[in-house]
Amino acid sequence: MAAADDTSQINPSSDENMSNNNGDDDDALLSITNEIINVLSLDDSEHKNEIVNDFLEDGRQSLVKYKEDIIPKVYKEVMSDNDNTLIKLFKKYIETDLEKVCVKTYPWLISFLEEYRKGENHEIYDCVFTRTANYGATYMKDCPILSFVLQLLFEGIDDECLKETNVFDDLWFAVTNDGLKSITKYSAYIVKSVMNEQLKRQSILFQVLREYYREDVFLSLKESNITDKKNLYELALDDVAEQGWLSDLKSIEESITPKSYKAVLEKLRSFHQKQKSKESKKSDTKEVHQTKPDSQSGSTSTKNEMTSKEKQNDFVWSSITCDGCGMKPLIGERYRCETCGNYDLCAKCQEKGHEHELKLVPKSK
Repeated sequence: MAAADDTSQINPSSDENMSNNNGDDDDALLSITNEIINVLSLDDSEHKNEIVNDFLEDGRQSLVKYKEDIIPKVYKEVMSDNDNTLIKLFKKYIETDLEKVCVKTYPWLISFLEEYRKGENHEIYDCVFTRTANYGATYMKDCPILSFVLQLLFEGIDDECLKETNVFDDLWFAVTNDGLKSITKYSAYIVKSVMNEQLKRQSILFQVLREYYREDVFLSLKESNITDKKNLYELALDDVAEQGWLSDLKSIEESITPKSYKAVLEKLRSFHQKQKSKESKKSDTKEVHQTKPDSQSGSTSTKNEMTSKEKQNDFVWSSITCDGCGMKPLIGERYRCETCGNYDLCAKCQEKGHEHELKLVPKSK
């Protein structure tokens, strides 16, 4: 949980208790890891550490590439459904790891997760943690705690939506650049009453966004020769968490010099510009993968030369990448692994998935 690793603000008087708690959590994580090894029957495997590390990083989908290293009966059992022992162990591992990282620094996050786990939204909680057990860090981005909160709140962004569309990516870009207020653009994916509650400054999403923006906001203030007096840093952080990098920081404008005010605004806007540039490059990459100029005829063709049969089948699978050649969006016939559920190949690369259980995916109408 990269975004939650900073424990520098913990009260020093609690160091001993924290150390003991961390020790207990480390023991718990080690115990769960050993249980995972037992479930996969990897005790005598020379690739044991590699398999387990990949599993904890990328989820159950990672086991597909280790099919030859796992006993067939065991492999079939652990890949069969979302309610088997392996999935339960991974979910337990995630919960323990989250508690270890957040219990002292972000107790409000633990309370939020517990409320979901034990309350009327327990099915949503189970869905999100099962998804993480299946796909690991795939949807964690650069801030796992923010990802968990967004996935729980925006229940309309389900597994199918995540795989078939860019909605979650767009939502992520919005909240990490334009702040809390930007979630109204995605009202179709969140219960209205929940959205209205989250738009308040005391909401869980607002608190998580404050942590996401904190380091860069504080550094920008410091580099603009603004001292942390009269709670200026926290006030500025509130503004950015709510309005994003383009915030006008009205709450501190009258408390700092015009020179410093201009300097900090420029620094904050530079973050927004950097993110826009990254998004533009991603869009350009998608277009390059999709088509390229034909130097002889002047027409365009797909990145990989298609057979005449494939050219007739020009259906576009929006947001799907061929894991064989990297074509995105995948065009033409799409083959997907039924076992791991997260391995896609175009018709030309189908033979590359010999270790997968590939099945032709019907086109949506």
